[in-house]
Amino acid sequence: MTPYIAKDFRQYLKTNKPVLIAEGYLFEFIRRGRIKAGSNVPEVVLDYPQSVRALHQEFVDAGTDVVQAFTYYAHREKMRDVGREDELETINRKALQIAKEVARENNKLFAGGLL
Repeated sequence: MTPYIAKDFRQYLKTNKPVLIAEGYLFEFIRRGRIKAGSNVPEVVLDYPQSVRALHQEFVDAGTDVVQAFTYYAHREKMRDVGREDELETINRKALQIAKEVARENNKLFAGGLL
């Protein structure tokens, strides 16, 4: 694991060491039965936030340097497909909050993408 990456990221980049970013949230939650294959909407963020937190921690424990918010497919069209369009902002804010908390607890960076 890279120690203290979040303290001075620019300085860390000058070392030319890799920055590890975990991926695979969507497929891991499908495998664990928390998301139904097909819609691929990250409803798990609202329905099972502790599962999201736990998976973030698993990725940190595996060596990720960046905790990436699970906002994949959390956009208006996909949320409309599952009848939860009104929760669009809530799901994205919650995903960012969870990632930020886990990142801070582990001195990691956090990132999130919004469409």
